[in-house]
Amino acid sequence: MNAKKKLLISLTLLFLLWLLVAGISIFAGIYDVNPIKALISGDELSKTVILKIRIPRVIMATLAGGVLAISGAALQGLFRNPLASPFTLGVSGGASLGALIAIRLGLAQGFLGFSSISVFAFLFSIFTIFFVYSVSKVRGVVATGRLLLAGVVANFLYSALILFIQFFSDFTQSLQTMRWIMGSLDVVGLDSVWKTLIFAIPGCVILLSITKDMNLFALGDDVASSLGVNVGRMEKTIYFATSLAASGVISVTGPIGFVGLIIPHILRMIIGVDNRIILPCSFLLGASFLTATDTLSRTIFSPIEIPVGIVTASIGGIFFLWLLMRTKKEVIF
Repeated sequence: MNAKKKLLISLTLLFLLWLLVAGISIFAGIYDVNPIKALISGDELSKTVILKIRIPRVIMATLAGGVLAISGAALQGLFRNPLASPFTLGVSGGASLGALIAIRLGLAQGFLGFSSISVFAFLFSIFTIFFVYSVSKVRGVVATGRLLLAGVVANFLYSALILFIQFFSDFTQSLQTMRWIMGSLDVVGLDSVWKTLIFAIPGCVILLSITKDMNLFALGDDVASSLGVNVGRMEKTIYFATSLAASGVISVTGPIGFVGLIIPHILRMIIGVDNRIILPCSFLLGASFLTATDTLSRTIFSPIEIPVGIVTASIGGIFFLWLLMRTKKEVIF
């Protein structure tokens, strides 16, 4: 089967899966929504629940899951390391620290319609990108292993600062911080969705446009260079495109871990390592995965809603434990 046919079949099946998951998610929840009443008889409460709460939440889960998954797939291809993701590169840690600072300062004033928490989270994510990137340079060249290590160290540093600030915070601030750090898709209306799209769309489009170069890069730096790939520029493009898209999502949803780690692994086990197929499929499968886990998080212990980050972390931990036990050796792809 050629790559185009394989891509078409894979995208079709994954899109149908997303439609199924999204449909279930829209009509699942504490309030029993009757689609006939909502769409035909004009029941205002059902309309409000579907149009203002359920549909925006499904769209946000789709966008967040897709962006985190495609970012993880691109970063794993760049570093040739199965543990690379926006979370491990310090972007999530930077966003968490920025959000905590905004909460601790009690900032209520936003910027251009964005909340102060989202603004600070995004700015600290961008700062982390440049900090980790500059630290990882050796004689003007970015060492990918050093970049990954710098991201992990940044996460430890941010965790220490977060705990230090929380120690001096009151109960309300600590609770608000903990809820944000756990990750949530609790949005009302499409306002947050549009703001996230501003950063997510450019980043995803850039990544999808260089999948051919990424395939050549997988053969080795020297081979890729001999075939006309500007390796240095490609590395920078992937790093900043994934960071821009992931920062835009995390600044709104909070850090949601393991999506960017699980999804690329599953796809590589099923359909191979062709990045022309892996990246677009990662977006759709990531969208379905996060939508499904969000539905589970708000229904499994109804009426109590569990932060979706807890669910994804639980599933991710179990998945990697199974993978390690299955292979009995270092996980590579």
